[in-house]
Amino acid sequence: MTPPTVLLRAARALLLLALGACGPAATGEPGPGVLVIAIDGLRADHLGAYGYARETTPALDALAAEGLLFEEVFASSPLTLPAHVALLTGAEPGAARRFLVSEYEGLTERRWRVPERGPHLAQEFLAQGYATAAFLDDAQLSDVHGFEPGFQRFEVVSDDAAEAWEGEPSARVVRRFLDWLGGLEPGRPWFAYVHLRELERFWSDREERAEGYFPPRPELDVVPPVGNTDSVFFAIPRSRWRGGPRTLGGYEALYDDELRLVDQELERLFARLRRSGRDESTTIHVLGSHGVQFGEAGLFLSSGRYSRADLHVPWIVRPAAEFAGPRGLRLAGIASTLDLAPTLLAQQGLTVPEGMHGIAQLAGLAGRAPHAAARDFVFSSCGLQEGLAVIGVQHALEYVLPLGTADAQLRRSWSGTWAALGLQPRLVFHDRLAEPFPPLEAEGNRGPAEDFARYRAAALERVRDVNDLRLHLQAPPGRSPLDAAALQRLRDHGLIGSGG
Repeated sequence: MTPPTVLLRAARALLLLALGACGPAATGEPGPGVLVIAIDGLRADHLGAYGYARETTPALDALAAEGLLFEEVFASSPLTLPAHVALLTGAEPGAARRFLVSEYEGLTERRWRVPERGPHLAQEFLAQGYATAAFLDDAQLSDVHGFEPGFQRFEVVSDDAAEAWEGEPSARVVRRFLDWLGGLEPGRPWFAYVHLRELERFWSDREERAEGYFPPRPELDVVPPVGNTDSVFFAIPRSRWRGGPRTLGGYEALYDDELRLVDQELERLFARLRRSGRDESTTIHVLGSHGVQFGEAGLFLSSGRYSRADLHVPWIVRPAAEFAGPRGLRLAGIASTLDLAPTLLAQQGLTVPEGMHGIAQLAGLAGRAPHAAARDFVFSSCGLQEGLAVIGVQHALEYVLPLGTADAQLRRSWSGTWAALGLQPRLVFHDRLAEPFPPLEAEGNRGPAEDFARYRAAALERVRDVNDLRLHLQAPPGRSPLDAAALQRLRDHGLIGSGG
């Protein structure tokens, strides 16, 4: 006999597909579109619109001039897979961290799965008659990890050398999105998620196709060491070493060269939208899923810590023409990538489901406020050192768990020993505006004691809440291991809905 839960899931999937097929009747006018472009390794401070001196992103700068940008957006995780959990669910990425026996903890492909009982952004759009599609540039973001529900078309573009004749994977992602969009009925509303990983991939590509457009900055004339493995602090991961004694300025110039090529690919996408007549009916959101370090906080050419280089990402919004409002706005205040999902739904007039933990940024998008929605903190978690970061308007607290650093090679590069690093969490509280990159070995309170106590309390509360949320969402329906008081606390903190 088929298990009841399987039947329920099948019925739900059929219902969503039926609803998706019953969208508004096709007309000659293009239907409203929502396009999200999520780019791995995209730092806000390397875009012209965010004040960068080099002309790396003319297309994105022009897009910001037509719409608006959030000045202080922080990724919900500095690592790729949990970062996209946050973007595609609007929920704390730690909730997707599975409970595994110790021998499986180091295996990324087993560690993460989006809980079925949590929110799924694509399902919300599909249920309202939108055509939905995702075009992904990394096999990590596969249906194995629970990203597929709600997407009528879900395609992970292969990085196989056999398809290299079709161009870079990022170019293939863009082309397949445009082909899908061209096949839609003209009046059908649609939502698409386009993921680009070229800024992360090209380090391991030995072809020097982009080098030379930007010169290295002389103040970065230092040759960083190269690690023997990819799990390493204070050195370049072995697979990302481009050969020879290249300076840090040379690596930064390579990144800027590649960013310029990604921007050119986006300009081709935007041009196709204009030629197809869909540009004015499409709301475009471009944002970084996480950043990348050039040695600022102990990592080179990679991310995984809770520093500004890892977490400060751009979020640029170009609303469709129907959303009248001022253009060229810069919204101050702190925001989170968790805010994307509820903002997309609310902007389209759709209900934001309970269980999304971000804030819908409607006032800023409509030009009614010059800043992001007010909040005390944003959080980032699921980094290489476990724990989390609590980020406020001026201060930040990093709460890391040495024993939770499961990778022995990484622990050794951090501490110089193979031994476990102890049970005690390490905390560093600092003025993030005056000291954006505290050293890796920093520990303790480096700010006002009263503020330190408040941030520490927020960190401990968040750790407890997320652990309970994991237990609740990953349990079978109706069999939560939490007692009534714990469930009510999660409701009070907005982490589950009234019926959760």
